[in-house]
Parts: sequence; C-alpha cells; structure tokens
Amino acid sequence: MDRYVVFACISFIVFALIPAAAAQPSGAVTGRVTNGETGRPLPSVNVIVESTGDGAQPRGTSTGPQGRFAVDGLAPGRYVVRARFVGFASRSREVEVSAAESVGVRFALGPRTVGLDAVEVTAAPTVSETAEQLRKADIQEANPRDGGELLRTMSGVSAVRRGPVGLDPVVRGLRSRQVGVYVDGMRTFPAGPARMDSPLSHTGPSTMQSIEVAKGPYALTWGGGQLSAIRVETNDLFNVARGERLSGQLQTGYDSNFGSYDVTGTVSGRSDAFAYRVDGAYRTGNDYETGDGTSVPADFLNRELRAKVGYKLGDNQRLTAGGGYQRQDDVDYPGRLLNAQFFKTGRARLGYEYASGTGLVRSVEAKAYGYQTLHTMNNEGKVTYASENFPGPPLRVAVNADITTLGGRVVTQLAPSQDLRLKVGADGYRAHRDAERPFQVVKNGEPTTPGFYESKQIWPGVVTADAGVFAQATRLLGPVEATGTVRADMVWAGADEEQVTDVYLDIAKPGNGALDADALDRREFNVSGALMLTAPLSEAWTLSAGGGTAVRSASALERYADRFPSNKAQTSAEFIGNPRLDPERSWQADLELEARYDRVSFTAGGFARRISNYITLQDAPDVEPMLPLPIFAEGPFRYANGTATFYGGEMSASVAMLRSLTASVSGSYLWGKNLETDQPALGVAPLSGDIGVRYEPPQGRFYIEGTLGGVTEQDRVASVLGEIPTEGYVTLDLRGGLAVGRGISVEGGVTNLTDADYVNHLNAKNPYSGTPIPETGRIFFAGVNYAF
Repeated sequence: MDRYVVFACISFIVFALIPAAAAQPSGAVTGRVTNGETGRPLPSVNVIVESTGDGAQPRGTSTGPQGRFAVDGLAPGRYVVRARFVGFASRSREVEVSAAESVGVRFALGPRTVGLDAVEVTAAPTVSETAEQLRKADIQEANPRDGGELLRTMSGVSAVRRGPVGLDPVVRGLRSRQVGVYVDGMRTFPAGPARMDSPLSHTGPSTMQSIEVAKGPYALTWGGGQLSAIRVETNDLFNVARGERLSGQLQTGYDSNFGSYDVTGTVSGRSDAFAYRVDGAYRTGNDYETGDGTSVPADFLNRELRAKVGYKLGDNQRLTAGGGYQRQDDVDYPGRLLNAQFFKTGRARLGYEYASGTGLVRSVEAKAYGYQTLHTMNNEGKVTYASENFPGPPLRVAVNADITTLGGRVVTQLAPSQDLRLKVGADGYRAHRDAERPFQVVKNGEPTTPGFYESKQIWPGVVTADAGVFAQATRLLGPVEATGTVRADMVWAGADEEQVTDVYLDIAKPGNGALDADALDRREFNVSGALMLTAPLSEAWTLSAGGGTAVRSASALERYADRFPSNKAQTSAEFIGNPRLDPERSWQADLELEARYDRVSFTAGGFARRISNYITLQDAPDVEPMLPLPIFAEGPFRYANGTATFYGGEMSASVAMLRSLTASVSGSYLWGKNLETDQPALGVAPLSGDIGVRYEPPQGRFYIEGTLGGVTEQDRVASVLGEIPTEGYVTLDLRGGLAVGRGISVEGGVTNLTDADYVNHLNAKNPYSGTPIPETGRIFFAGVNYAF
C-alpha cells in the first residue's frame, strides 16, 4: 500500500471533520464526563452551569463524542456545575471562576457512588495531555492476552512480538530500557536478559484499571532514567460503594485460532473504613495459524493472584497494602533462540495517602515496594536440540536469571495560591540481577561433559540503583498555562568482578592495560527537565508546545552482558557489554493542536528528538564467541555510543454523526536515523492509520464497532543490525457487546476478518529462518461477564 495514498486519505477525512474556530472566551468551566463504572466517555450529557449569586440565567451545553464540554463567557463568581444523563445518577459541584481562568471539572456518572475520584476539580485548566491513556472499558473491549497487545491500539505506540505473550513496548521508536514502566508506582524490570518477560508481562490485563503513555521527557515525576514512560494503575480498592461488603465479577472467554481461553475473577468489598480486593486469572493458549495457514509456536500457560487491602484513617487519609504472585510456564518464543520454561514473580507494596483538596498541602503520597522474578529458559523444542534439522551437534542450552528490586517514593502536592500548583518528591530503587548460561554438547546421544558448564555468566551479580528528587510547578501566565519540571538523579552500577569472564575483563581494562578495581563500577549524576505551555486559541481550539531533555543510563545488558543476543538488533549474534558507556541524553520538542466541539474532537501533534550518546552496536572482532553456532554468521558485537535523530507525529479525530453513532480516524508517522551507522534507526514503525465506526446508545446497553486499519510497507531499515523490509497490509476488526441483564454481559467479534497474512514490522525475527514472526490470521472470540 502506498504510504502517501494512506496519508492523503487520512488528512482529507480529518480536515473534512473540522469546523471553523470560535471566539476567545473570557472565563470558562471545562471538563469531561465519563461512565463511572467503565471509564468510557459519555457523549450528549446535559451540563448546566448556574450562578449562585447574581441571578444570571443558567448556561447549558452537552458533551461531545469524547465526553468533553466547555461553557465560556462566565463572569467572576461562584457557580454550580450539574451533569445529568438518562439512566445515570446526576452529579453537581460548586466551583469558583476568576477572570481569565478556565476551571476544570471531571464527573464520573454511575448508578451509585464509585469512590473518592468520582469528581475531580482543579483550580487551573489541565495541562494539554502529553500522554495517551486507555481506561478500563478500552482494556476490556480489546480482548488482549497481555498488556503489550493493548499498546498497539494507541497512536505512536506499539510493541515487539517475540512470542504469544510478553510483547515489549515501543514508544515513538524508543524501546527496551529507554521506556520506563510503572505498575501502581513500582518501577518494573524484566528478569530475563532477552526481555521475554517484558515489564508489562507480569500484570494481567484483567487487573488493569488504566494505562497511560508519556511520549517524551514529560514523566519526570514518575521516575528517572527513561526517555518516555508507561504507567499502569490496577483496579482501585475504593471503587466500591460504602457498605457493600461483597461484590465482584467473573469472566471467561475463548479465542479461536490461538485456541486460548481464560477465566478471570474479582471479589471486593468496602465498609466505612476498610476495603479489600482480590483478583485472579488463568489463561492458556496454543499454536496459531497465520493468514496463509503457516503454524507458529505459541503455547503458554499463565496463572496469577493479587490482593489489596486499605484502611481509611479519616476523611482524608488511608493506608494501603498489596501483593501478588504470578507464574507462567512453557511459553514458546519463536523469535528467540530459547523458549521459556517458567517465570515466577512475587510482589508486595505498602502505601500511605493523604488528600485534602483544600489548603496549602493538597496531597501526600508515600510508597515502598519490593519484588523478585525468577526466569528459566532452555532450547527444548528448538532446532539446536536435535541434530536432524541443525548442521552442528545437538546442544543443551539454558539461561537461569533472576532480579530482586526494592524501591520507594514520596511526593506532595502544594497549592500556594489559586493559580499555582507545586509537586515535589523523591523516589528510588535498587535492582540486583544475576544470570548464567550453562550448556552441553551432545554426541552419540550422550553429553560430552558430565554436567553443565556453569561458569558462563551473562550477568555477574549486577547491581543498579537510582535515587532522584524532582519538582514540578504549574501556573497560569495570563491565558497560558505553564508546567515546568526538573529532576536530578544519582545512579550507581556495578558487577561482581570475581564472576566475570577473562574476555569481558579485557574490554573493561583502562588504556594502560592494567585492570582497575573500579573498572566495572559506574557513578553518574544526571539532570533532566521539561516545560509545557498550553494556550487557548479560541473556545474550542487549544495549542500546546513543549520540550525537554531526559537522561537514560545504560542498562545491565548494555554494560555487563557477556556475549548474549541484543534487544537492539534483529541479527542473531553475541554481544558483549561495555561498562564505560555514557548515558543517553534525549532532547525533544513537541507541538500539539487540539479542538473540542459538541460533536467533533480533533488532536494533531508532532515531535522532533535528538539523542546524544545514543547506545548502538559496533563490530568486536577481538572478542571470542562464547557459544559458536552456525546461525551466528556475524559478530560478535559490542555496545558503543553514537547519535540518533527522530521525528514524526500522530493525529486523531472523531465526530458524533448521530447521538449514538461515532466515527473516528487516526494515524501516525515516524522517521529515525542512526548517525553512527549512517542508516535508519532500528525499529521505526511504518506509516499507519485506522478508521472506525461505533454505534452505542446513550444508556450503553450494547455497542457495535468496526475498525479498518492500514499500514504501509517499510523499506527504511537498519540492515547493518539485521533488520529487513516488510510489506504493507490492511486488516478489518469487528466487535460488539450486550448487557443481558442481572449483571450478565457478553462480548464477541472477529479480528483480522479478511484473514490477511501480515507481519508487524517491529516483530522479532526467527533466529533460525531469518524471517520475522508473523501475526495471527482470522480470530473469532467470545466472552461472558457476570457481575454481582
């Protein structure tokens, strides 16, 4: 498919939907109305703004297709804002509007009280979103097998497929450790060096309340050492009506082609002061067929159990505690040299929250957490396991890895004045990693050695730590809202010198050839910052401009891995770490234009990014391979610093053609170049776009949705890193849901209706055949949900 034809079609549809802009308001109340139970936006909600003092006539409007509304031309004073919608309980809130101020109000409507966050009021307009978010309803309707699949529904965001689950996030060309991942505030890392267990793979989709993606250096208050970030919040403890001692959900579903089924369940309850929640899930799957009938190994088995408890110390304070355990077994990874025998992870966290909503100190949050993940891989089921399909002798190869992480966070929000908000805090973590690769050569059916060689350390007791402080200020400068953030991090990294190999020590030596006792240690002090400006151009249009710089230290794999395949290459080869790598520094600028009308919404944004000390790869002819195989035709390689540039952008628009019928369109484009190799950057997604139509009555009893997606070919590839071109494709998905009654609802549909045979360009390659992992052919799915 020609990328320019796709882009022209998307542009025509977008600009056909945009009416003329209106006049500049003097004072306004703006906000958004959502379904308190599902999190989805509610269109056509009646919103009334009524003065409490001067007897002026009430002003009214209705929400647009994204649940947004705006009432302008308001004189300074106090107002009552009411949101009313058929089938939902009405909500109201009293606010105060000052000259040249836009007060933001959020309503979550439902048949009952849905918790502390049902209504949120801010004294200044919300900063233009530098992040994209999926809410609970979006997650439920997506029918995902793991969190990585959800990212593919977001513009400018995707994921690398190496197997049926564990898809690894990619944000605007950033990947691996460049993207920080947080689950309930916990900095999350994989245990496996090959990232089979991506940071999102240990949190089941059924437990996710929301997913937010920051597409640049705008998540500095979340944590440090990242160029973009993903934040996941799991199901809220207090999202239950007071006095409801027992409620919950039970859901089951089945996907054809994958032959996968799942059972998930939730039990929760709440008294005046105490709340609890327990989530469990069981998922399994089998091999799948592509559009041309090719069978792809895709077995997996996943089980998890999570629990939370909370206690309210008063109206404004509460304590929370949570923990969970997950185990995955026998996961096929056609995009890796090995399969996963098992993952086991256990997590625990404690938290304190204070939220007043008034006064100088608006909120305080403190959290401590810890988790451990164990991971074992082997080559059983691969061609290297037996000699029939492999030119060399049979091998028995395994990787045993683990990670133990401890961390914490404290942050407070202050309101020194009506138009100024401050956020200050500190966070940090310490992660200990260890991984070894034992192997045997088999001859005449017997090992050539009595046992595994266990001296081949991939990670020799690696410790990384980060301690950071941050401050963020949001202030109105006339009609412009400015948000500035600054962050400083101390970073430590080190490895056990007694466990590393002689080959690795050779590259750790300084120029005089003598091994320095501190050669494997690294200390860094990194400063990051960002600024975002948001200005109303008219009643409906808003312009945001932002920029910033963020620093990302080299990962454990990049610093200390001993001849292990890289996550930054498509070629099958061994790579050796470099303990002297400098941290990457990203400089990024963003521009976003947003419009909101009663029936139309539109967002378009673009960015430019330059990464200095970009961590890339170079030949290492002086390094001896650890595991010489016929498939390792190239290498070994080592990590090195270079420079890379990226630019691109995303757009989306939706229009409520009828009260219950909404059409939407979105698209994204990315360009990137690795100046060190003088080639395109690895993993640049091709031009893509989606057109969707959704029919859903206001009461939300049922919905029907269809999405047509198109992706162009990608011939801009990093061939020096083994990347190959991919063809364009078109897919069609249909889905729908129905609330039957008595707490029962059903969902179903078909993905890839036309049974297209296609490959997502970011997917890993099969190391033995050299071909990228294809996506599934046609899948029919169905599910039943029972709420009590």
